Amino acid sequence: MTDEFSSLEEFDRFVESLDGNETEDLKIKTLSNSFLVDPSLLSMPDDPFSSSYRDAVLRIHAAVSGRPSYDVTTMEHTPLDVDAEIETPSVYRFDGEWLGNYLESFAHVIRRLNVRPGMRVVELGCGDAEISLHLARLGCDVTLIDIEPDYLAIVQRKAVRLGVSVTTICAPFANAVEHGPFERAFFYQAFHHDLDHQSLVASFCDLLTADGEVVLAGEPVIDPDGPWARAVPYPWGPRLDGLSLRAMRTHGWMELGFHKEYFTELVNRNGWTASFETSDTNNLVSSIALRREVPDDPLGAMRRFRGRLRG
Repeated sequence: MTDEFSSLEEFDRFVESLDGNETEDLKIKTLSNSFLVDPSLLSMPDDPFSSSYRDAVLRIHAAVSGRPSYDVTTMEHTPLDVDAEIETPSVYRFDGEWLGNYLESFAHVIRRLNVRPGMRVVELGCGDAEISLHLARLGCDVTLIDIEPDYLAIVQRKAVRLGVSVTTICAPFANAVEHGPFERAFFYQAFHHDLDHQSLVASFCDLLTADGEVVLAGEPVIDPDGPWARAVPYPWGPRLDGLSLRAMRTHGWMELGFHKEYFTELVNRNGWTASFETSDTNNLVSSIALRREVPDDPLGAMRRFRGRLRG
């Protein structure tokens, strides 16, 4: 195997040669490569909150995915074997280290949510909803939103087995606000699929109660001076590491990454503060908790005012 690819087609051939269990190897190799995207596409407009910037993101996605346009309602689906997913969720399919890392990250998210029985909680992009099913067993009133109907069918069947009730809604994230307000909302490796994440963050005040909180876990919000910066050479946009390239080319998914400075400004503009936590031993244990700025905080009010002027 080679560390260098001269084209996306050569990258595709490499992916096809893998046996399905080499995701970490793929990630490492492609992070060391030169970009496989026309460099002219990577020169982005100055304002990451502008419509022209969003258009530039779509051009990069089209070049990487090989698809001329992007539609969340048709391109964020996941091929699933429903029966197999119910019998053996993905976290149990590799080894103890893999399982342990995921279980540790689940526990971390549950602690950060700081929930109690009876609380209304919504998970956006729930997948197989392993975390939310724990919350339902705790006694939370759980709503799950996902674009993939097969995932929701899996969750409902698992909920019946566990003797709990959950509400499932097949829809894009933006529809969540119609079913609120919630006391807690969270994303687990899902927020980065939302091309219109700016509008989504702007809706959080309507989605949540006055003292509501949002937790985002396992999201690619990166240090622009860190090792992942090369995969996201702009404030936000499609990630260019191997796993993300494979997902975009295979499924057409939107695989975004965000610089920490951009993400922080985004939530501040909308009246939220972000608290970051990471782990030195488990890269799955990284999360961001969003809380409303104190209403009488003059610095927070000034940030929001400046943000509105820039927007």
